[in-house]
Formats: sequence, structure tokens, C-alpha cells
Amino acid sequence: MSTPSDKATSRRGKRRGELRELVGQREFRLLYIGQTSSIIGDAIVPVALAFAVLELTESASALGLVLAARVVPTVLLLLLGGVIADRMSRRSLMVLCDAACFLSQLAQGVMLLTGTASLPSMIVLQLIAGSAGAFFHPAATGLLPEVVKPAQLQRANGLMGLSENTAYTIGPAIAGVLVVAFSPGAALIFDAATFAVSALALFLIRLAPGADKPKAGTEDEKSSSIYQDLKLGWEEFRSRTWLWTMVAWAASFHLLVLPAWQVFGPAVARDDLGGASAWAIISACTGLGSVLGGVIALRMRPRFIMRASFIPLGLYGLQLLALALVAPVPVIAICAVISNIGLSMFNVFSLTAMQQNVPIGSMSRVSSYEWLGSIGLLPVGQALVGPAGGLSSATSVLIVGAVWMFLTPALLFVVRDARNLEAIHESHEADEEEGEIKPSASATSTP
Repeated sequence: MSTPSDKATSRRGKRRGELRELVGQREFRLLYIGQTSSIIGDAIVPVALAFAVLELTESASALGLVLAARVVPTVLLLLLGGVIADRMSRRSLMVLCDAACFLSQLAQGVMLLTGTASLPSMIVLQLIAGSAGAFFHPAATGLLPEVVKPAQLQRANGLMGLSENTAYTIGPAIAGVLVVAFSPGAALIFDAATFAVSALALFLIRLAPGADKPKAGTEDEKSSSIYQDLKLGWEEFRSRTWLWTMVAWAASFHLLVLPAWQVFGPAVARDDLGGASAWAIISACTGLGSVLGGVIALRMRPRFIMRASFIPLGLYGLQLLALALVAPVPVIAICAVISNIGLSMFNVFSLTAMQQNVPIGSMSRVSSYEWLGSIGLLPVGQALVGPAGGLSSATSVLIVGAVWMFLTPALLFVVRDARNLEAIHESHEADEEEGEIKPSASATSTP
């Protein structure tokens, strides 16, 4: 008779075997290398650009224009990016986007090194990079399900998320070293090199016959207009209650919660916690929490994939409450670790749920609606949080954000289709192939 310890050992061995199988797949390894490389580059950009613009212009307003030039086209072109990614080879589109980013960042770095850079040239080159991102992100979301099986998506997203969180933890440090040891131009040339590595890795991926073709299935879909494609993508998005409700919650997070942390966190650290060094410690702990959350999401095998993240997600309120109360730095840092574990888990599980339940032919369009709906209100929140704090107080705004997060698990649990959405694992997939289990109805329910 097997003991509980034997069963636990068996489960751990099975998890390790599944992970080795995933990493052993050539196409996934190439995609992972490419994505990791480009994410490191993305993490370097804010620091490198900040020092480059300030060195060139000595103007914070100019820095804001250059940073906005990278973000605005991504938001404006995101829906079009989803349509194009569903119409053509996603792998090829991503290679083209990486090539555009490589050329723009290389040109930016060379111009800085040679003293020929100007504010208009920097804005134009960042507009190019931001436009490429609008097409790259929806294509990347749709490419992963073409590379791995549905049952492997959670582990694949867990690895990707772990890589992303690690990159955003160490990327600014790499940028700082490059800027101090060499120059901002050298850091941007390094950034360009990361996109070259990504483009090469993606180019080497070989998909199954027919997988690398336009995804529209019928002749009507292939000849449809961009407007019709957007409409079909919207119908796919809105027909899944669990999806649009999760996006609606994410929009509230980016409007009410994240801007409060981003804006008032540094201000509180400067005024009451000892300055930039305190905020650096707290920021490092947010990155550590994200990495730990990625590890947990990689190892967990929940039956109900969205429900598993509800309570951990609600704990994000801890860091806002600790900051509002001006707790000691170690307390805020510990709360930041705990808070970001749940947020990282939610990101992995929600992305996996979408990839497992949305048809591959409309994946990129649905992804573009998900991206836009989730982050579209972030600039609004960033613009309004300061005035809101002025009318009341920073403490009040932080407490409102904390209360919203503490209420989040109960609010999300009310959505039946979200709490009952089942994950696809290896055993589930095998049973479906034998005809023993039918797909969950919650995946396609209508509002």
C-alpha cells in the first residue's frame, strides 16, 4: 500500500517529467530563448532612454515625450495588430517586429555614440519600436498554443512568466551597469542585440505543416475586411463571461490600484522612509514576489484554473495598506513579496485559460482586446491619481486601493463561469482523447 509520502514523491516526479518534456521540445526552447532575450531588452529600455534623453536635453518633459512615443502607438495599434496576427504567419510577423526593433534601437544607440542624436529622431525611432510592439504581443500570445499542446500551456506560461519577472528584476540593473561603465548609447545597442537574438530564435522555429499559415479558416473569413475581423474577434471575446469579467477587473486594477502604488510609493519613500534606497529595497521585493509567484504557478496543477488565484490576488492589498500606514521598510518589503506572488499567479493562470479555451484562429484578436481592456486605463489612472490624492490624501487613495483588492476574491468568486473554469492537464487531455470527458461548458458560455 502506498503512503502519502510515496504519492507526494510520485507527483513531484511526474511534474519534473512533464517539465523536462516541455523544455526538451526544440520549438519551445527556441521560443523561450527568443522571448526571454527580447524581454531583457524591454527591461533595459526605460533606464537607458532616461539617461540618454536627460543627457541630451536635460529636460524631464522631453523624457516624457520619448517614453510616451513608445507606449502610445502600442495602445493605438493593438487591435489592428491582433487582426494582422490572425491573418498571417504569427512567427513571421514576430520576426519582422523584432527586426524593426533591432534597427530602431541600433540606430538610436549609434546616433547617441556619434553625437548625431536629436529629440525628434529619438521620438521617431521609439514610435517605430512601439508600433512593432502592437503587432508582436498579440502574435506571441497566439504562437505559444501552436508550439505546445493545450495541457502544457500552464507550464509553458509559467516558465515564460518566470523569465519575464526575472528579466524585469535584473534588467534595470544591467542597464545601470552599461550606462555607468559605457554610455546610454551602448545600453541601447545591447538592447538592439537582444532583439536580434529573438528574431534569429523565432526564424529557426519549425511548426507543423499548415500551422504557419494564415489562421482564418473559411473563405469568408479570409476575404473579410479588417472591420469584420475586429467584429468577429469582439464576438469571441464577449461570448466568454469568465474572460471579459477578468479583463474588467484588470481594468479596475490599472485604474485604481497600480497607479496609487506607482505614484505615491516613491513619494512616501522620499518623505517618510529614508529616500530612494528604501524604495529600491521595496521595488526589489516586488520583483522577488513576482518570481516566486511564477515558480508557484509553474508547479501548481489546479483543477479550477482561475479560482486558484483569487485569494492570493486579493493579498495585493497588503502592500498598499502597509504603505498607507507608513509601516517600517522591512514590513512593506515583506508585504510587497506576498502581494506580488498572487498577481504573478493570476497573470499566468488567466493567460493559460485564454489560450486553452479560445480558438487558435481568433487567438490574436481576442488577445488584443484582452491587452487593450486590461491596460488601456493605466494612463488615465496615472494622470488622475495625483489630483485625487490632492483632493483627499495619498493615504486615503492607498486605502481605497487596498480595500478594493481585499474585496477582489469575493467579487471574482461571484462570476460562476470564472470560478468553475477547468484547466486542461495531461490526464484531462488523455481522457478527452478516449472520449471519457467532455469539454467544460463554462468555456463558451455567454453573458
